[in-house]
Amino acid sequence: MNKYLELVGYARPVYRKCELCKRVKDVNYRLDVKNAESSVMLVGSLDLCKHCAANMGEIIQKED
Repeated sequence: MNKYLELVGYARPVYRKCELCKRVKDVNYRLDVKNAESSVMLVGSLDLCKHCAANMGEIIQKED
């Protein structure tokens, strides 16, 4: 799953709404969602705070 979902860290945190928990705080990470057929094309992205990115990182790393 981790080739379709990739966590990317920002150089500097941006103060905006986390798209997962909907709280306004420093956003440190972006979750890139890639196309299921090619895994090269970007379908969309989500801005995540540090806490949500840590939780999402654990989910991505789990084996199916």
